[in-house]
Amino acid sequence: MIRVGLGEEEKRAEIARYLTSHEIKKVFAFFPDMFPLPALDIPETIYVEHVEYKNIIMYEYFYRLLEVIDPKTLLVFNECMRTQNRNDLTYNCAHHYCNQTGHKIIFEYLPFINEVDNFMILLDFQSKGKYKGKSFDYRYLAEEDVRIKPHHFTVEDIAIPPLEERDIQKYQRKKEQLFDGLGNSDPDTIPRQLHVFAGNFKKPYIQSNLLYVARNDRFKLPNVKTYKEARPGEHYVIIDFPHRRLDFNDFLKITGMEDIRFLSSGLKVDMYYLGEAKSWVRRLDEFYAQAGVC
Repeated sequence: MIRVGLGEEEKRAEIARYLTSHEIKKVFAFFPDMFPLPALDIPETIYVEHVEYKNIIMYEYFYRLLEVIDPKTLLVFNECMRTQNRNDLTYNCAHHYCNQTGHKIIFEYLPFINEVDNFMILLDFQSKGKYKGKSFDYRYLAEEDVRIKPHHFTVEDIAIPPLEERDIQKYQRKKEQLFDGLGNSDPDTIPRQLHVFAGNFKKPYIQSNLLYVARNDRFKLPNVKTYKEARPGEHYVIIDFPHRRLDFNDFLKITGMEDIRFLSSGLKVDMYYLGEAKSWVRRLDEFYAQAGVC
């Protein structure tokens, strides 16, 4: 079964219901270190083991788990969509575990990382052989035990006053410097660095009564946090978007934020990242609409 968008208590309840309706002797819960499952209310007669996502591929876990996972074992995958590559080694190792038992619960806060086809990663956990080589189709949602609780996001552009000519010139010189020094490096490094550079123009407009989040701690202000410092229940204004979509998705999972507010310089690089965020939100809403869970 696949459950999308659930909170911690809802996940706990799903596991408890599953255990009461199936004869389960062992539970293995897989999770990335930043998204551990809460303590589970499981009878003492059932063996329970929590395994970090990074350990799925480790020899000391892999062969032992292949020996002990059997048809009376429940596998729980909590927020384990960590790459868009369906052929990732960690996924492939997990599929070997999945082949040992038909009892699987796959929890994911969002249905995809960046593209709708990422949902196939969850379906592969459910039944790799059935979906191997197939692209996503909405009819699969009806064919499997899939339930989705949607999370709808808004994106707001908070524009600072127009930059002065001297700041625009600074930005242009920085861009030229990055292009001149590119050489054989990845050209994607240019927008990454320019986005952070553009963020420096926003410092005078950081308000002391609001929380902000940036890619690094260069501002040295108590109300500007890095993405790694974000906490549940807190709401932040975005100074710099992370370059990786997964990092921003993790931030949304951790904080529970659904209103994305971006402090924008008006420069093209900021407009690019803002546009990417809006496009992602549109794809997400379209998925929910097509899935019939608006």
